[in-house]
Amino acid sequence: MVQTADHPSAGETAASNPLAYSPRLVKALPPLEVRGRVLKPYAMFADPARAAEVPDPAWLGERAAAVLGEGLDAGDHPLGFLILHYGCDGDYLLVSQWYDANMLKHWVRGLTPAADGSTTTAPLAQRDLVACVWELEVMRFERDAWVNTVLARGTLDDDARAAYLATTFSGWV
Repeated sequence: MVQTADHPSAGETAASNPLAYSPRLVKALPPLEVRGRVLKPYAMFADPARAAEVPDPAWLGERAAAVLGEGLDAGDHPLGFLILHYGCDGDYLLVSQWYDANMLKHWVRGLTPAADGSTTTAPLAQRDLVACVWELEVMRFERDAWVNTVLARGTLDDDARAAYLATTFSGWV
């Protein structure tokens, strides 16, 4: 089970993910501008009945801003993607930003609802986790999009940026 700092740690009583694969629905959402970056957001649903729960873009942008640094570091590209995963054992936000020519910076946070109705982001208790098998499929798609729209051109000009941002995935993984 993936845990956030506010969830039970290993050994405590908690539900666990089944050792079984069931496809999950992914929806591409409109790009978000967050702290000098443009991110391609995706919503992922373990329960397709929750697919109507696509968040308000401002809410999603605020959560992404809480994860990202203030500005771009040397070598950062102003492009990336995020995955809001409504999972079986909790909700998660994965934020990824392209760096240098061919590397990816990546942050994983758990989403925790507060008593006042707000939602906070918290690092996972298991800090070395990267992604689950469903999220990895979207990351693979994004890797291919980066290779085909930016690296194959050898430039990150306006045309390459537009092509990258227009290359999105929606469907089942």
